[in-house]
Amino acid sequence: MQNVIVLLYLACASSVACFLEGYCWTRTGERQAARMRARYLKAVLRQEVAYFDLHVTSTSEVITSVSNDILVIQDVLSEKVPDFLMNTSNFIGGYIVAFALLWRLAIVGFPFVVLLVIPGFMYGRVSMGLARKIREEYNKAGTIAEQAISSIRTVYSFAGESKTIDAFSEALEGSVKLGLKQGLAKGLAIGSNGVNFAIWSFMAYYGSRMVMYHGAKGGTVYSVGFSLAIAGSALGAGMSNVKYFSEASAAGERIMEVIKRVPKIDSENMEGEIIEKVSGEVEFNHVEFVYPSRPESVILKDFCLKVPSGKTVALVGGSGSGKSTVVSLLQRFYDPIGGEILLDGVAIHKLQLKWLRSQMGLVSQEPALFATSIKENILFGREDATFEDVVDAAKASNAHNFISMLPQGYDTQVSVDCFCKYAINQI
Repeated sequence: MQNVIVLLYLACASSVACFLEGYCWTRTGERQAARMRARYLKAVLRQEVAYFDLHVTSTSEVITSVSNDILVIQDVLSEKVPDFLMNTSNFIGGYIVAFALLWRLAIVGFPFVVLLVIPGFMYGRVSMGLARKIREEYNKAGTIAEQAISSIRTVYSFAGESKTIDAFSEALEGSVKLGLKQGLAKGLAIGSNGVNFAIWSFMAYYGSRMVMYHGAKGGTVYSVGFSLAIAGSALGAGMSNVKYFSEASAAGERIMEVIKRVPKIDSENMEGEIIEKVSGEVEFNHVEFVYPSRPESVILKDFCLKVPSGKTVALVGGSGSGKSTVVSLLQRFYDPIGGEILLDGVAIHKLQLKWLRSQMGLVSQEPALFATSIKENILFGREDATFEDVVDAAKASNAHNFISMLPQGYDTQVSVDCFCKYAINQI
């Protein structure tokens, strides 16, 4: 009866422990993933434009890291790590029980652990390298899909559906080959669990000899063998999580690389001068510039321009002559490789970057709207503005009349395509 009561207490304790494991680890995974997503996006938005030119081939890379990569890490934190710890504790506990019951038999079986551990670690190292390569292949395929979907009208107009599908399938062939290699490595690692039966047969042989010649009890030998078998099975189950640890490690490296990177033009740097009263005189003094992604092509060479305060200036030139580049340099999206740019006589690289950009208004060649209301889009660059300021801005851009005609006015939810079509029709 006493043993029954002990087992009931053990069942209750096990239920509470399992609940706490599931709840605490899941809560930890969710919190860490949310924190990592926020830090990663903040780090991405902190980078200079040259970083995106050189290191980000498409927006799908950033989206993949924000969603898929962090989801892999979250899954490992909430499920795989506790599962691995549970199996590790079963492995250690099994050997402790075995040593306590019959240490001679446990010592004989202990060296066989190496046969279980080595395949798992080898698989982990191979899997980590393959996971990085598979991610690169997926990025290539994702870029093709993103370009096709973002330019879907062009694809339709030139009947390029088949060509796009062929290019996408070809880009996926590399990931398929790498996946087969990963499956082979996983199969070898899992197949090594068959060593458990070899260990069990050896333990049965050696245990029987201990019963016959060393006075060991049959029940004790069985208990030791059973404990070692459970320990071996637990280790094998734990090793199956190595693949997920490898994927999470590779994902974490990519994310931390961006989080730790300090850009050359740092928008988070609050150092620098602030001009108390801006008159608006701009001067380009012998500026030279090449884009980091095309260092062999000189865009500006010994460029000089002085724009007095209050004057309206138009830059006229052919495509690629550097008109947009001048504006990008003025906003410090890039820094020139020679010369300097002055605002009211002060070099702009000496000014506080956020303050400098806050002094300018930019209407780019291609409209950019966020999936929110018209009012929130107008407020994006100046959140402290009043609704009257929003209306004044819309009137200044000749948009107030057709915005007022919309059913919800300034609270109308918009996207780039639908709003731009409507605005063009009104014009």
